[in-house]
Amino acid sequence: MRVNTLKQKLRDGKPVFGVMITFPSPPVVEMLGLMGFDWVLIDNEHGSITVDTAEDMIRAADLTGIAPIVRPVANKPEIIAPFLDRGAWGVQVPHVNTREEAEAAVKSCKYYPDGQRGIFSRGRPADYGIGGTTQEYAAKANANTLVCLMLEEVEAIDNLQEIVTVKGVDVLFIGSGDLSQSMGYPGQQTHPEVQAVMEKGVKLIRKAGIAAGVSCPDSLVPKFLGLGVQYFHSNMASLIQNAGEAYLKTMRQHAK
Repeated sequence: MRVNTLKQKLRDGKPVFGVMITFPSPPVVEMLGLMGFDWVLIDNEHGSITVDTAEDMIRAADLTGIAPIVRPVANKPEIIAPFLDRGAWGVQVPHVNTREEAEAAVKSCKYYPDGQRGIFSRGRPADYGIGGTTQEYAAKANANTLVCLMLEEVEAIDNLQEIVTVKGVDVLFIGSGDLSQSMGYPGQQTHPEVQAVMEKGVKLIRKAGIAAGVSCPDSLVPKFLGLGVQYFHSNMASLIQNAGEAYLKTMRQHAK
Protein backbone atom coordinates (compact mmCIF):
# COMPACT_ATOMS: atom_id res chain seq x y z
CA MET A 1 0.00 0.00 0.00
CA ARG A 2 1.51 3.30 -1.11
CA VAL A 3 1.78 6.28 1.23
CA ASN A 4 -1.05 8.66 0.34
CA THR A 5 0.72 11.94 -0.43
CA LEU A 6 -2.65 13.65 -0.94
CA LYS A 7 -3.64 12.96 2.67
CA GLN A 8 -0.23 14.20 3.82
CA LYS A 9 -0.63 17.48 1.95
CA LEU A 10 -4.09 18.03 3.40
CA ARG A 11 -2.86 17.29 6.93
CA ASP A 12 -0.07 19.82 6.38
CA GLY A 13 -2.67 22.46 5.50
CA LYS A 14 -1.69 22.69 1.84
CA PRO A 15 -4.21 23.31 -0.96
CA VAL A 16 -4.44 20.51 -3.52
CA PHE A 17 -5.57 20.81 -7.12
CA GLY A 18 -6.95 17.99 -9.23
CA VAL A 19 -8.67 17.26 -12.52
CA MET A 20 -11.83 15.26 -13.08
CA ILE A 21 -11.76 12.83 -16.01
CA THR A 22 -14.90 11.01 -17.15
CA PHE A 23 -13.45 8.82 -19.92
CA PRO A 24 -10.94 5.97 -19.67
CA SER A 25 -7.47 7.19 -20.66
CA PRO A 26 -4.33 6.14 -18.79
CA PRO A 27 -2.13 8.39 -20.99
CA VAL A 28 -4.13 11.48 -19.99
CA VAL A 29 -3.78 10.57 -16.31
CA GLU A 30 -0.06 10.09 -16.84
CA MET A 31 0.22 13.52 -18.48
CA LEU A 32 -1.70 15.18 -15.65
CA GLY A 33 0.75 13.67 -13.19
CA LEU A 34 3.73 14.87 -15.21
CA MET A 35 2.21 18.35 -15.30
CA GLY A 36 2.23 18.45 -11.51
CA PHE A 37 -1.42 18.09 -10.51
CA ASP A 38 -1.86 16.76 -6.98
CA TRP A 39 -4.72 14.38 -7.72
CA VAL A 40 -7.06 13.09 -10.37
CA LEU A 41 -10.76 12.36 -9.93
CA ILE A 42 -11.53 9.21 -11.91
CA ASP A 43 -15.27 9.61 -12.40
CA ASN A 44 -17.44 6.51 -12.46
CA GLU A 45 -20.61 8.51 -11.77
CA HIS A 46 -21.04 10.63 -14.89
CA GLY A 47 -18.78 9.10 -17.52
CA SER A 48 -17.82 5.82 -19.22
CA ILE A 49 -15.19 4.67 -16.70
CA THR A 50 -15.73 1.21 -15.22
CA VAL A 51 -13.90 -0.81 -12.59
CA ASP A 52 -11.88 -2.57 -15.28
CA THR A 53 -10.91 0.57 -17.21
CA ALA A 54 -10.09 2.42 -13.98
CA GLU A 55 -7.31 -0.02 -13.08
CA ASP A 56 -4.85 1.09 -15.76
CA MET A 57 -5.71 4.73 -15.02
CA ILE A 58 -4.75 4.08 -11.40
CA ARG A 59 -1.51 2.44 -12.56
CA ALA A 60 -0.71 5.53 -14.64
CA ALA A 61 -1.31 7.70 -11.59
CA ASP A 62 0.99 5.51 -9.50
CA LEU A 63 3.67 5.91 -12.15
CA THR A 64 3.70 9.71 -12.01
CA GLY A 65 2.80 10.28 -8.34
CA ILE A 66 -0.59 11.90 -8.88
CA ALA A 67 -3.14 10.60 -6.33
CA PRO A 68 -5.93 8.53 -7.99
CA ILE A 69 -9.30 9.19 -6.33
CA VAL A 70 -12.41 7.48 -7.70
CA ARG A 71 -15.93 8.85 -7.60
CA PRO A 72 -18.19 5.77 -7.52
CA VAL A 73 -21.66 5.96 -8.95
CA ALA A 74 -23.28 5.31 -5.56
CA ASN A 75 -22.62 4.97 -1.84
CA LYS A 76 -22.69 1.18 -1.72
CA PRO A 77 -19.96 -1.19 -0.49
CA GLU A 78 -20.27 -3.45 -3.53
CA ILE A 79 -19.60 -0.44 -5.77
CA ILE A 80 -16.89 1.26 -3.68
CA ALA A 81 -14.76 -1.78 -2.75
CA PRO A 82 -13.81 -2.92 -6.28
CA PHE A 83 -12.16 0.44 -7.04
CA LEU A 84 -10.17 0.31 -3.81
CA ASP A 85 -9.17 -3.27 -4.60
CA ARG A 86 -7.82 -2.02 -7.95
CA GLY A 87 -5.56 0.39 -6.07
CA ALA A 88 -7.45 3.68 -5.83
CA TRP A 89 -5.98 5.85 -3.09
CA GLY A 90 -9.44 6.89 -1.98
CA VAL A 91 -12.99 7.65 -3.02
CA GLN A 92 -15.16 10.73 -3.39
CA VAL A 93 -18.64 9.48 -2.51
CA PRO A 94 -21.54 11.43 -4.07
CA HIS A 95 -24.80 12.60 -2.52
CA VAL A 96 -24.13 12.05 1.18
CA ASN A 97 -26.94 13.77 3.07
CA THR A 98 -27.07 12.27 6.56
CA ARG A 99 -24.85 11.06 9.37
CA GLU A 100 -25.96 7.49 8.66
CA GLU A 101 -24.95 7.76 5.00
CA ALA A 102 -21.57 9.22 6.02
CA GLU A 103 -20.98 6.35 8.45
CA ALA A 104 -21.90 3.82 5.76
CA ALA A 105 -19.35 5.33 3.37
CA VAL A 106 -16.56 5.13 5.93
CA LYS A 107 -17.45 1.52 6.75
CA SER A 108 -17.23 0.65 3.05
CA CYS A 109 -13.72 2.14 2.79
CA LYS A 110 -12.07 0.88 5.98
CA TYR A 111 -11.14 -2.52 7.33
CA TYR A 112 -11.76 -3.62 10.92
CA PRO A 113 -11.66 -1.98 13.43
CA ASP A 114 -12.47 1.23 11.50
CA GLY A 115 -15.00 -0.27 9.11
CA GLN A 116 -16.46 -3.34 7.44
CA ARG A 117 -14.74 -3.43 4.04
CA GLY A 118 -14.37 -6.99 2.79
CA ILE A 119 -10.74 -7.95 3.15
CA PHE A 120 -8.57 -9.18 0.30
CA SER A 121 -4.81 -9.07 0.75
CA ARG A 122 -3.75 -10.51 -2.61
CA GLY A 123 -4.68 -7.56 -4.79
CA ARG A 124 -2.77 -4.58 -6.24
CA PRO A 125 -2.89 -2.30 -3.17
CA ALA A 126 -1.50 -5.16 -1.04
CA ASP A 127 1.32 -5.84 -3.55
CA TYR A 128 -0.51 -9.10 -4.28
CA GLY A 129 0.37 -10.36 -0.81
CA ILE A 130 4.08 -10.47 -1.62
CA GLY A 131 6.31 -9.48 1.29
CA GLY A 132 3.75 -8.54 3.90
CA THR A 133 1.04 -9.89 6.19
CA THR A 134 -2.68 -9.30 5.95
CA GLN A 135 -2.61 -7.43 9.26
CA GLU A 136 0.10 -5.09 8.01
CA TYR A 137 -1.79 -4.41 4.81
CA ALA A 138 -5.08 -3.70 6.60
CA ALA A 139 -3.42 -1.22 8.95
CA LYS A 140 -1.68 0.58 6.07
CA ALA A 141 -4.88 0.65 4.02
CA ASN A 142 -6.86 2.17 6.88
CA ALA A 143 -4.18 4.82 7.40
CA ASN A 144 -3.79 5.74 3.73
CA THR A 145 -7.24 5.44 2.15
CA LEU A 146 -8.76 8.88 1.68
CA VAL A 147 -12.48 9.26 2.36
CA CYS A 148 -14.11 12.28 0.72
CA LEU A 149 -17.86 12.77 1.05
CA MET A 150 -19.80 15.00 -1.31
CA LEU A 151 -22.46 17.33 0.09
CA GLU A 152 -24.67 18.14 -2.87
CA GLU A 153 -28.12 18.93 -1.50
CA VAL A 154 -29.55 21.42 0.99
CA GLU A 155 -30.37 18.44 3.21
CA ALA A 156 -26.64 17.72 3.56
CA ILE A 157 -25.89 21.26 4.72
CA ASP A 158 -28.83 21.12 7.13
CA ASN A 159 -27.38 17.90 8.61
CA LEU A 160 -23.76 19.03 8.53
CA GLN A 161 -23.34 19.45 12.29
CA GLU A 162 -24.05 15.73 12.64
CA ILE A 163 -22.06 14.67 9.57
CA VAL A 164 -18.87 16.36 10.83
CA THR A 165 -18.88 14.14 13.91
CA VAL A 166 -18.38 10.96 11.86
CA LYS A 167 -14.90 9.51 12.38
CA GLY A 168 -12.74 8.54 9.43
CA VAL A 169 -13.75 11.34 7.07
CA ASP A 170 -10.82 13.20 5.50
CA VAL A 171 -12.62 15.68 3.23
CA LEU A 172 -16.12 17.10 3.04
CA PHE A 173 -16.73 18.45 -0.45
CA ILE A 174 -19.55 20.86 -1.30
CA GLY A 175 -20.68 20.31 -4.88
CA SER A 176 -22.07 23.63 -6.06
CA GLY A 177 -23.68 22.28 -9.22
CA ASP A 178 -26.14 19.92 -7.55
CA LEU A 179 -26.46 22.23 -4.55
CA SER A 180 -27.60 25.07 -6.80
CA GLN A 181 -30.12 22.71 -8.39
CA SER A 182 -31.48 21.59 -5.03
CA MET A 183 -31.95 25.25 -4.09
CA GLY A 184 -33.94 25.98 -7.24
CA TYR A 185 -31.11 27.69 -9.12
CA PRO A 186 -29.80 25.02 -11.51
CA GLY A 187 -26.45 25.96 -12.99
CA GLN A 188 -26.25 29.18 -10.99
CA GLN A 189 -23.32 28.36 -8.70
CA THR A 190 -22.52 32.05 -8.23
CA HIS A 191 -26.03 32.97 -7.07
CA PRO A 192 -25.74 34.87 -3.76
CA GLU A 193 -27.99 32.41 -1.94
CA VAL A 194 -25.98 29.42 -3.19
CA GLN A 195 -22.74 31.12 -2.19
CA ALA A 196 -24.13 31.90 1.26
CA VAL A 197 -25.01 28.24 1.85
CA MET A 198 -21.57 27.16 0.63
CA GLU A 199 -19.84 29.62 2.94
CA LYS A 200 -21.91 28.39 5.87
CA GLY A 201 -20.96 24.81 5.06
CA VAL A 202 -17.26 25.58 4.73
CA LYS A 203 -17.21 27.32 8.12
CA LEU A 204 -18.83 24.31 9.83
CA ILE A 205 -16.43 21.89 8.13
CA ARG A 206 -13.34 23.88 9.03
CA LYS A 207 -14.55 24.42 12.62
CA ALA A 208 -14.73 20.62 12.96
CA GLY A 209 -11.11 20.28 11.84
CA ILE A 210 -11.93 18.49 8.59
CA ALA A 211 -10.46 19.46 5.21
CA ALA A 212 -13.00 21.30 3.07
CA GLY A 213 -13.44 21.01 -0.68
CA VAL A 214 -15.71 22.84 -3.11
CA SER A 215 -16.53 22.92 -6.77
CA CYS A 216 -16.75 26.47 -8.07
CA PRO A 217 -15.87 28.64 -11.06
CA ASP A 218 -12.13 29.31 -11.28
CA SER A 219 -12.73 32.98 -10.48
CA LEU A 220 -14.01 32.03 -7.01
CA VAL A 221 -11.08 29.79 -6.05
CA PRO A 222 -9.19 32.70 -4.36
CA LYS A 223 -12.27 33.45 -2.26
CA PHE A 224 -12.59 29.87 -1.04
CA LEU A 225 -8.85 29.57 -0.44
CA GLY A 226 -9.28 32.55 1.86
CA LEU A 227 -12.03 30.68 3.71
CA GLY A 228 -9.68 27.76 4.33
CA VAL A 229 -10.78 25.43 1.53
CA GLN A 230 -7.96 23.11 0.45
CA TYR A 231 -9.43 20.61 -2.02
CA PHE A 232 -10.29 21.72 -5.58
CA HIS A 233 -10.60 20.16 -9.00
CA SER A 234 -11.08 21.27 -12.57
CA ASN A 235 -12.19 18.97 -15.38
CA MET A 236 -10.73 17.78 -18.65
CA ALA A 237 -13.40 19.43 -20.80
CA SER A 238 -12.64 22.85 -19.32
CA LEU A 239 -8.89 22.39 -19.62
CA ILE A 240 -9.18 21.32 -23.26
CA GLN A 241 -11.65 24.12 -24.06
CA ASN A 242 -9.58 26.84 -22.41
CA ALA A 243 -6.29 25.70 -23.95
CA GLY A 244 -7.87 25.04 -27.34
CA GLU A 245 -9.65 28.39 -27.54
CA ALA A 246 -6.50 30.26 -26.47
CA TYR A 247 -4.46 28.41 -29.09
CA LEU A 248 -6.95 29.06 -31.91
CA LYS A 249 -7.32 32.71 -31.00
CA THR A 250 -3.55 33.22 -31.13
CA MET A 251 -3.07 31.22 -34.33
CA ARG A 252 -5.93 32.92 -36.18
CA GLN A 253 -4.52 36.31 -35.20
CA HIS A 254 -1.20 35.27 -36.70
CA ALA A 255 -2.97 34.07 -39.82
CA LYS A 256 -4.66 37.40 -40.56
